[in-house]
Amino acid sequence: MLNLNVMLQKDFDELMKMEVQNYADEKVKAGTWTKEESLQKSKEAFQQLLPDGLQTTHHFLLSLSHPNTNEVVGYFWYHFDESHPQKEAFIYNFLIFEPYRGQGFGRRALESLEKYVKQQGVKKLSLHVFAHNKRAIHLYQQAMYDITDINMSKYIG
Repeated sequence: MLNLNVMLQKDFDELMKMEVQNYADEKVKAGTWTKEESLQKSKEAFQQLLPDGLQTTHHFLLSLSHPNTNEVVGYFWYHFDESHPQKEAFIYNFLIFEPYRGQGFGRRALESLEKYVKQQGVKKLSLHVFAHNKRAIHLYQQAMYDITDINMSKYIG
């Protein structure tokens, strides 16, 4: 298991700089946005989702740290509104930092999150994963996540 701690403001600020760019790049790679518009659209998306940063209602940003060293190895960002009829939380983002990938931290992080959110009354966890992110898809399937929707597109011109 990994330790989950409420993210500190300094970590949030650094993370948002990185994630705005990462999300823009992922949307370009997925063919959803053009390179020219991607950064602005990404900034707008994050501003809309987290208008009050760490204080945004029903949004939770957690740092993941190694239980022995307290070294931060990644983070989770999820949304949960306890009034949701299915008691569903949505994982907006989950990241294991590059030096820690391929060492089982992803699997342990998901297990830790499941235990953590159960204490909030969550009954179901959902997320989105880009189709080109095969490593993440494999991790989620190993963790028993089911595919619930598939978006498809085809370039025709």
